[in-house]
Amino acid sequence: MPIVSIIQVGKSFGAERIFSEVSFQIDAYDRIGLVGPNGAGKSTLLNLLAGREEPDEGTIAIARNIRIGYLTQTIDFQPQNSLREEMLTVLAEVQDWEHELSKLAIELAIPGAQNDGVLHERLLKGYDELQTRFELAGGYTYENRIDQVLDGLGFTGEQQEAPVMQLSGGQQTRAALAKLLLQEPDLLLLDEPTNHLDLAALEWLETYLASWKGAMVVVAHDRYFLDRVVSRTIEMAFGRIEEFPGNYTKYLRLREERMERRIREYEAQQAHIAHTEEFIRRYKAGQRSREARGRQKLLDRLERVERPKDFPGMNFEFNSVVDSGQVVLSTQRLVAGYPPSDQQSEPTILVHVADLELLRGDRVGLLGPNGAGKTTLLRTIIGEIPPISGHVYPGHNVRIGYYSQTHSGLNPSRTIVDEIRQVSTLSEDGARSFLARFLFSGDDVFKPIGALSGGERSRVALAKLTLQGSNFLVLDEPTNHLDLQSRQFLEEVLGEFEGTLLFVSHDRYFIDSLATKVWVIEDGVLIPYIGNYSEYRTHKRPIVLDIPSPQVKDTDTSSTVKVKPKPAASPSRPGGKKSAKIKIRTVEDVERDIEKAEAHVKTLEEELAEAALNADAKQLTQLSADYEQAKARVEELLVEWEQLADAAS
Repeated sequence: MPIVSIIQVGKSFGAERIFSEVSFQIDAYDRIGLVGPNGAGKSTLLNLLAGREEPDEGTIAIARNIRIGYLTQTIDFQPQNSLREEMLTVLAEVQDWEHELSKLAIELAIPGAQNDGVLHERLLKGYDELQTRFELAGGYTYENRIDQVLDGLGFTGEQQEAPVMQLSGGQQTRAALAKLLLQEPDLLLLDEPTNHLDLAALEWLETYLASWKGAMVVVAHDRYFLDRVVSRTIEMAFGRIEEFPGNYTKYLRLREERMERRIREYEAQQAHIAHTEEFIRRYKAGQRSREARGRQKLLDRLERVERPKDFPGMNFEFNSVVDSGQVVLSTQRLVAGYPPSDQQSEPTILVHVADLELLRGDRVGLLGPNGAGKTTLLRTIIGEIPPISGHVYPGHNVRIGYYSQTHSGLNPSRTIVDEIRQVSTLSEDGARSFLARFLFSGDDVFKPIGALSGGERSRVALAKLTLQGSNFLVLDEPTNHLDLQSRQFLEEVLGEFEGTLLFVSHDRYFIDSLATKVWVIEDGVLIPYIGNYSEYRTHKRPIVLDIPSPQVKDTDTSSTVKVKPKPAASPSRPGGKKSAKIKIRTVEDVERDIEKAEAHVKTLEEELAEAALNADAKQLTQLSADYEQAKARVEELLVEWEQLADAAS
């Protein structure tokens, strides 16, 4: 039985019809990916499902007691709360039950209640019912769930205790996602949940959603994410929807097959119509006029096959004016970061870079967690900001083209056509024809840059970049704000580019398609690896270089010193005798300890339940303390297991 039924739903904004006659059902365990070009109405449909807007026509029927959770772009936090306190607001009812259970346990232990059989029975029944609700709601594990979600989404311990309103915009979006996941609704509506997530958080979210027990509808532009999370795809385009079984990759294959079949059907019918019309024209006044009139009636009654519509696509390429030298870029003892704000302060060091050479034709993906310094390093390489120390040496005949993820090179007060004419010799008509390749048509070219959507600004920035004739493209999140079709086209264009690429992206399909090497910022040090993203994750084959160590300040001399790796400690041999053997713990050892620790936790849970039934307040207090210690031990072992597993990979 469906939990939500969408029946002939339509929506308009003013005179513009967004979609109409939309019908589909959402079952209890559906994992639906909602795809389509920007502006097709995907976010509008999520708003309708969440009850934030009303449809202009049709109905949306929601089954009784179904809870819907919606990740919106509007943040609603209590400003006085820390991040962790904000997460606890989701579980306020569970916390109330926890306090009520404690009160009931105390009341049960009072001699008056024990001597009054009726009162004792009533309190015991209430305790039993409340404990069942508390346990089903995850009352014994909610602290661990908060830790799991916040850690998984990349929040440090310091950030978890900081006021939530001090977090950056991207961090607040992640916090809103964390709150939504902790609510565990029956239907999860996610609008671009991968925004502001680094690769580690993305992979955690995929794993978390893979075990999600409810239904979900996801709008996302991350193809890797859609392939791993969804099992049913709904395409919104041209004011209607089409359904496809399977994930995004299967959707692409089925859609292509469906489009080819429709084109054949349309062309066959058009050929039949043309042949019939020619017969009617030739014989309508002759001896076969009766037959011609009969064919005309059949033609009038013929149900016409609609011309298949496909998504509009961009059409451009990157051409280098001149070839660069063999060495495009080299670095020497490079340290990137922020310069000091004044003479008294110290520079903020973000990345230590090995002495690298980037050769003509290299395609390098720059990876690292949020805040690691990827954008700062790119801006240092292109000369926008000076290095903290060391040098960047551009090669011979290198012409750099830079794409900023913030579109900082665009003037918000100019129109689109004027922005293009500023960097070219095109006439207005020529600029309009050129912009048509980037899906700007008609009066759209006269829109001011400041009034454009993120996707439109991205297309203008790409249009400017193609006019520069660069042979070294430095791209900072070029796929942000682009829909799935535009991302795929950009991959194809860059794949044909004969120059050199250095790019930052969180789109793993994009990285896999283009990168021949990846540079990964790990603990403040850039380490180069061979291969694309998947090869890096599987094999981690570093390119052997003299990789610098992070630097720290000597507190006694205020001089900068390198942190050298400590040599492996040798077993001491007191008295010249052979030392005792030290057993190194393995992953298997820790897994056995985890099984024992989890079994101990389960035993304590059973003892807690029994103590509650017996109304033994003293035993409840002791067991609660033991239970918390046992849970903490499980967490310690899980951390140890992760460290050993990482070391073994």
